[in-house]
Amino acid sequence: MTQLDYPDPDLADDLVRLRRWRMSDLPCVEEAASDPRIPEGTTVPAQYTVAEGCAWIERQMSRQPTHWGLSLAIADVATDEAVGLIVLMHRKMPGTAGLGYWIIPRARRGGRGTRAIGLLSRWALTDAGLARVEARVEPRNEPSLRALRKCGFVTEGILRSHLYIAGGHRDVVSLSLIPADLAL
Repeated sequence: MTQLDYPDPDLADDLVRLRRWRMSDLPCVEEAASDPRIPEGTTVPAQYTVAEGCAWIERQMSRQPTHWGLSLAIADVATDEAVGLIVLMHRKMPGTAGLGYWIIPRARRGGRGTRAIGLLSRWALTDAGLARVEARVEPRNEPSLRALRKCGFVTEGILRSHLYIAGGHRDVVSLSLIPADLAL
């Protein structure tokens, strides 16, 4: 596996900044835990406590030094408040990473997810030297599919019964972005 170093400087545009997680980001984790969809498909605790929130942030901080990938807070560029997560997770195929992300409910529909996806995926394929970034999204998650496609991700197909979430198997749409897609 290729070691992913944190982007330096942080990746940012006029709306979001992708930065390391901090313990002061607990309000973001608490709000994410209150959304029924985020804990269902992630490791965000479904029953939030300060201890669970701290443990979750510690896990995000440990991804990079333990070679699991890279987890970044999506922060509002004006306030530096964490409003979401974006992560690159190593896949078994060398040079490939899976992309995951979420935005807390009150920060949705403002383009933050799309901006974060674009910043991190472009950095991964250019500066970090990855050959492929892939995302897997439930077919009914239209906002996520739109955000990925806006950033140039190409739909590859449906992986049937691929994810086990909330006690059942679910289909996912598989999408990817490769360096050649960035020129389009």
